Amino acid sequence: MNTLETGLAIARALHLALALAAWGLPAFAALVVAKAPAGPAREDLTATLRRWTRGAAGTAVVAGLLWFAAQAAVFVGDDNPAAVLGALAATAATRYGHVVLPRLALLVAAVVLEKRLSVQRLAGLLGLSLALHAGVGHVAVTFDAASLPGLAAEVLHLLAAGAWLGGMAGLLLALSRPALAADLAVRFSPLGVTCVTLLAATALLNGVGLIGTLAGLIGTTYGQVAIAKAALYALMLGCAGLNRWRIAPGLAQGTVPLALLRACVLVELSLGIAVVALAAWLASIVPGVHDQPLWPFTRKLSGEILSDPDYGGLAWKAILLTGLGILGLALAMLPPWPGAWRRPALALRLPALAAAGIALWFGVPDLDLLTVEAFPTSYWSSPTGFTAASVAQGAALFPGHCARCHGAGGAGDGPDAAKLSIPPADLTAHHLLDHSEGDIFWWLSHGMPDPDGKPVMPAFADQLSEDERWALIDYIHTLNSGTTVAEAKGVWTWGMPAPELDLTCPADGALAKAGSLADLAGHPLLLAIGYGDIPAQALAAVRATPVVPVIVSTNPDQAPPASACGSTSPEAAVAYRTIGGAPEGPLLVLVDSRGALRTIWQGPFPATPAAIAVLAAKAEEAERHPFATGGGGHHHH
Repeated sequence: MNTLETGLAIARALHLALALAAWGLPAFAALVVAKAPAGPAREDLTATLRRWTRGAAGTAVVAGLLWFAAQAAVFVGDDNPAAVLGALAATAATRYGHVVLPRLALLVAAVVLEKRLSVQRLAGLLGLSLALHAGVGHVAVTFDAASLPGLAAEVLHLLAAGAWLGGMAGLLLALSRPALAADLAVRFSPLGVTCVTLLAATALLNGVGLIGTLAGLIGTTYGQVAIAKAALYALMLGCAGLNRWRIAPGLAQGTVPLALLRACVLVELSLGIAVVALAAWLASIVPGVHDQPLWPFTRKLSGEILSDPDYGGLAWKAILLTGLGILGLALAMLPPWPGAWRRPALALRLPALAAAGIALWFGVPDLDLLTVEAFPTSYWSSPTGFTAASVAQGAALFPGHCARCHGAGGAGDGPDAAKLSIPPADLTAHHLLDHSEGDIFWWLSHGMPDPDGKPVMPAFADQLSEDERWALIDYIHTLNSGTTVAEAKGVWTWGMPAPELDLTCPADGALAKAGSLADLAGHPLLLAIGYGDIPAQALAAVRATPVVPVIVSTNPDQAPPASACGSTSPEAAVAYRTIGGAPEGPLLVLVDSRGALRTIWQGPFPATPAAIAVLAAKAEEAERHPFATGGGGHHHH
């Protein structure tokens, strides 16, 4: 993070902490203090909580304005006051501005109306302001039906955090009134338990979506900060448990001094402030699911061996024995039968312990079959979008950098292949698809040694840019696909995505807003690549079926028909001819509604009733038998 982004995170953290307190203090007053015995002490505490609420809300407005200015500075990349002032209007016009400015207005209203509102209505006003904060988080990047559960979870997370942290601040204020302290500590416990449960559940729900995989958790900055936040939360949970089951009851019974509760609340509140700071940091960086994780270990889990005819059985046996060993340990340490912890029960527990030891002894050593070699980039994915342009770029790079060893067709039969101590990989072999993009990127970048440590494949990190290495990987995947599809006479049997193309669709049609193949998801497509003039009647006949025709001109001087979705892409012929193993000439490619390639053939554009019927039947068959998600092919993101 640069200086501007650091300032933005600090301003955001300060505003969020104050907004949480501004909601949590009146919530504590309404949900906890209001249930205490009536009297001057309760009224005095409620008045104090209202004053602190007004102060927190007012300061949150100031911090919010600083946050808004910092965001404007980040937008323009300049912290010069004149530049920031000039960017304020543009910032206010963004989705961020549409959320933050109404939030600040609600905070101002709470400050102005504090004396006129009941504590319940004051809490409601400030709770609404806090709930709107969910609209500027990572979860709210897209406001659509799919994001609604995440947004609801984020709202609950914010309200629970405010009620818990603000409640602790309120409890700290209450401790100066010994007559109320013990009673309020006990009454706060159910609220604290509810908040803790909501925090854990909502953090898990949104954390999985924002972090993604284990690699995203331990290999990205976002995931590592999330781990630190979870660790602090666990410490807060420990303090909360101590308060709930030891200190609060002891205080009510007079066996625990008030100073111990005060110290515990101060520690818990300090940890909470640190958690809020980390939350603001998380909101300012790229989520783990959208980052390239650096894998820190030399091995990674893989289930490929489970289907291996030679070693699969051994791997399954290792899993079974290890599972039985863990179960035996559980029975030995925490046996479920009655009276298990009495001395005579040792006769039952010792056999379970012995059996567990034997199972683990024979099972654990073979668990390494479930791992494969890993590299720091093993979990990286291609940033190219798997476009026809990137495939064509890779095709142009392949002859000069790879063909001498791997051969012009990638079969490992290049002129230099015989000189190597290990034969170069056959890039057309189907098992190539078992390697992740990140593994292949590592080998391209750092080379490959033989068992004696001598390089058999050079490192290209100093010769090719990252984009060029990813383009080569895109091309290698299409080359691999083309070999298999040529053998299968133009049919894909696994989920290979169609190389992406930019499109222009008729402005007066239902697909007017489609700008790429991805935008046509949900429709089976017929790509017609490299054709000349296509009769309007033929286009109309295809459009009468569920299939959407996409006309791709490979001649920069010839635009596709304005009546159909189309693209002018010289690279498309290279990409689709390679991925389909097709010779020179115009191509027809059927893409299913999920974006997977299904069939490629050469011939006239479908125009006759018989050809249209065949096309419709192919599309219907593809829709009836979709490919399994993630099956083989290029791992497209």
